[in-house]
Amino acid sequence: MSAIELVLSLIAPHECLACGEEGTLLCAICAHDAMDTVPDRCHRCLALSRDAAVCRKCKPASSMKYVWVTTEYAGIAKRLVHDFKFERAQAAHQPIAELMAETLPYLAPETVITHVPTATSRHRARGYDQSQLIATKLAELKGVRYLPLFERHGQTRQVGAAKKQRHDQAKGMFRLRKSTLPPKTVVILVDDILTTGSSIEAAAMLLKEAGIKQVSAAVFAQKH
Repeated sequence: MSAIELVLSLIAPHECLACGEEGTLLCAICAHDAMDTVPDRCHRCLALSRDAAVCRKCKPASSMKYVWVTTEYAGIAKRLVHDFKFERAQAAHQPIAELMAETLPYLAPETVITHVPTATSRHRARGYDQSQLIATKLAELKGVRYLPLFERHGQTRQVGAAKKQRHDQAKGMFRLRKSTLPPKTVVILVDDILTTGSSIEAAAMLLKEAGIKQVSAAVFAQKH
């Protein structure tokens, strides 16, 4: 928690977005009841699939094996992400990561969790990268390593962009940092919202090109 948020938490404590309880953005009692559960499905076509695997039809267009989605981008989840990204509610990473941890299956100890970086201008404006906070907490909860594997180029924001525009923007958006990950490492990309999937697909492709054999993703909310 930043010094600014610590002061604000003392002056004006967070309230649960669902029941209004003071002290947290989403209390333990409301965390599950307030979320729309997402069934295991292909993130691209939304067809039901085992363990949230990318389906056979969509596999040729994807570099990922699984994409776990915790909830829909609606209701309390939407408000939670909004406050996290635009109201400096840094504490939101805790309930988001906890809910995502419950969505993920058992992860082998050699698994590496990383995040899909936001534009550096947004990072500076907020004082944090929301996906990085989620990813580090999620790795802690699942007992695996977190490593920052990507750098982001440019300041392009994808909010409000059309699907084709998002795909075009994603090309060249990321650069893979130098790493010594063995090819058998399982890498899980973490992001807060999944819209078209352009960002995580671009990041996943870089990992596959670098020789990583299995890349998957975990996102908090899917927006349609």
